[in-house]
Amino acid sequence: MKAVLLFLLLSALATARASGRPAGHFDRQGQRQGRFRTYYNDAGTQLFTQGRYRHGQPVGRWRYYAQAGELQRQERYRRHGFSDIAYYHASGRVARRGRARVVEEPAGPHFYWLGEWQYFSPVGQLDSVQVYSLGKRVASKLPGASQARSKQ
Repeated sequence: MKAVLLFLLLSALATARASGRPAGHFDRQGQRQGRFRTYYNDAGTQLFTQGRYRHGQPVGRWRYYAQAGELQRQERYRRHGFSDIAYYHASGRVARRGRARVVEEPAGPHFYWLGEWQYFSPVGQLDSVQVYSLGKRVASKLPGASQARSKQ
């Protein structure tokens, strides 16, 4: 599922374009600096992402939108490659939320989920809590259950 989400994000990024910004939105090394938006279309009417860069690195809160305009995902970038992520149902309610990390490896950047991820129904009820370690699910918890079930 993570691979599908990553593929969809990369596909959408390939079709999106950076909005036209004055030259002042790049630092001396030519890296993005300040607020940026990307769009699905050249007319700049279908917002895809919005967030801020500091010396070419995304910082703070970023929002990602579907082509229909609804919020799909929100990330809050933290230090050392960590980010807090929330994915949304089409209704606008949280579908799942948790923490992720990006680590530079010899083969390239590695994005993975870690810790507890909460999964919610379309009406906002907590369905389950999944526990991840280095991107692999290691346990599941159901609401009201006192013990976690290990993935076997």
